[in-house]
Amino acid sequence: MKKIFISAGDPSGDIHAANLMKQIIKLAPEVEFVGIGGKNMTEAGLKSLIPISEISVLGFWEVAKKYFTFIDLLNKCKEILKNDKIDLFLPIDYPGLNLKIAEYAKSISIPVVYYIAPQLWAWGKNRTKKIAQNVDKLLVVFPFEEEFFQKDGINAIYVGNPLLDIDEFKDDFLARNDRKNTIAIFPGSREQEINKHLNFLVDTAEILHNIYPNYNFIIGKSNNISENKYNNILSKYKYIYLSENTREIMKYSKVGIIKSGTSNLEACLAGLPFSLIYKTSPMTYFIGKRKINMPYLSIVNILANKRVVNEFIQNDATPENLANNTAELLNSNDKYNNMQSEFKKIRDILGITSASATAAKIILS
Repeated sequence: MKKIFISAGDPSGDIHAANLMKQIIKLAPEVEFVGIGGKNMTEAGLKSLIPISEISVLGFWEVAKKYFTFIDLLNKCKEILKNDKIDLFLPIDYPGLNLKIAEYAKSISIPVVYYIAPQLWAWGKNRTKKIAQNVDKLLVVFPFEEEFFQKDGINAIYVGNPLLDIDEFKDDFLARNDRKNTIAIFPGSREQEINKHLNFLVDTAEILHNIYPNYNFIIGKSNNISENKYNNILSKYKYIYLSENTREIMKYSKVGIIKSGTSNLEACLAGLPFSLIYKTSPMTYFIGKRKINMPYLSIVNILANKRVVNEFIQNDATPENLANNTAELLNSNDKYNNMQSEFKKIRDILGITSASATAAKIILS
């Protein structure tokens, strides 16, 4: 019986890893999975070492506060890799921890196949050497990543983007007039993001509600966050609703206000015009601004190689700025249609479907 140690550290990684696990099990039902993951991976058959909510943090200062949690977890991972006859290490994105585990796995001759490459092209080109030394195959999910990593001697293969495997993102976009009078708000999937974003996003909704009283506002809820965390803030707003059905929200809403991350690409593939927001701690912003070497934060703008969606980061992320930008999208058919047109081009750029099935075949080989 083959045993794979698989590791994902955030909610989107948990979803993509679970889909990959299902494809592997289809081809090789005897495979066992142990490692790090969340609800979706556990339901797919993973024996997880730690709840994903305990390590789903982003930012230098935020990670530093969990230093001893990560050290303890890393030691547990090493112990299992050394003693449990693991046949393969399969990291999913989340480079801070996964590259350390990969280095140890490689040192004891366990092969490493990395699915969903860390976005080193944006912030960490100096880490490509570590990937070249410790990863046997790198399965990338954006076309330009294949050449980026291959230039440094990494065996990188573009397998398609896993979001294109999701039914809601395969459909044609709904046109503006076919969408509901709803504004979708996605504050993030980590508790620290809810803390940073939710209050000022509710203030934004209040401004927009005064301009568009016939619109509802739906906040995309992460299943990693307690409902009480949202309700403490939302209870007095009768026009703001909470929903975990995030893909349906994106499919039918008129416009969105969305935190930087995977949800940007999801909105793009659902044809939902949106504004990007992101706030973090002053220390993380200070360090991150010096590390990131891209002109844009949104993957939509990066793939298009131009500003398609407006980005409101740190001090620019104010209720007034967001309300004004959202109103412009709602009031201008040209801006709305142009953004949807750019989104269709990005879907064409991603091209290949069945990323999970393609990745599963490569992993089992």
